[in-house]
Amino acid sequence: MRARLLFNLALIAGVIALAGLWWATRPVPAPAPDTVSAIPADAIRRLEVHAGDDVIVLERGDAGRWRLVEPVAARADPARVAALLQLAAAEPERHLERDAVDPATTGMDDPPITVRFNDEAPIAVGGRGPSSGSRYVRTAHALLLVRLPDLAGRSLDWASWIDPAVLADDARPTRLTLPTLTLDRAATGGWRVQPAAADRGADYAQATVEAWRHARALAIEPADASRERTARVTLHFADRSERHLDVIQRTPELVLRDPQRGIDYHLAANQAEPLLEMRHPDTLGRSRAGALQPSAIPLNPDANGQ
Repeated sequence: MRARLLFNLALIAGVIALAGLWWATRPVPAPAPDTVSAIPADAIRRLEVHAGDDVIVLERGDAGRWRLVEPVAARADPARVAALLQLAAAEPERHLERDAVDPATTGMDDPPITVRFNDEAPIAVGGRGPSSGSRYVRTAHALLLVRLPDLAGRSLDWASWIDPAVLADDARPTRLTLPTLTLDRAATGGWRVQPAAADRGADYAQATVEAWRHARALAIEPADASRERTARVTLHFADRSERHLDVIQRTPELVLRDPQRGIDYHLAANQAEPLLEMRHPDTLGRSRAGALQPSAIPLNPDANGQ
């Protein structure tokens, strides 16, 4: 019996030794990266930004597109959103105690921007850090030095978070009512211009539609209510929606107002004629004979005016 007991004890000891060896030599998964936010960037669905007196709320839609939901409903500036997601995923250069540096140095006495990712505690972005490209960032637990885009060096009012593209990428205009002329989508696939005297040809009509589809603001600002419109543009789309834009000025820059959202798009002055008058460089269309062909004739069988 004693021999069997000793054998069993030896067997148990061997099993324990093997288990210990396995535990000591097991592959250990790499630790999760130490990032500003504990939430992975692709899991962030809501952003709440406090900048001065402005509170901007952005949400990610089902298609992955970000939109402002407060203080207005509008498409969000993709570059601004990307900078915030980059902040969330940034790996700090240094960790410090929250109060290790004077707030006057870190900029945390009045941080220019505070961000909340989903329902996470607010994260404040302060002033420039001691190393090139770094900024002080304060989380609920620590003061960090993080290399990140210069968010605090840009305009941060609520209007600047709106997409500078005047129209969405997937917009499909079907009718453009401009100050002195109208372009209608024709059954042939091209564009019909009224009055006929304004029709300069298919190339010019198509170029006008493309000018609207690719128009981007140099800046977006809250509407200046003291300034009245000089003309109005109405854009109709394939989904039967429409949009009104007021012409506020043409020089030294073109200003178009979206009265529904209360914003002014500031564009380069040289965009006024292509957008409002169907006027484009004279070289347009010279590659084909008879450039002043009727606009209702499509440029190609697949032209869709988008």
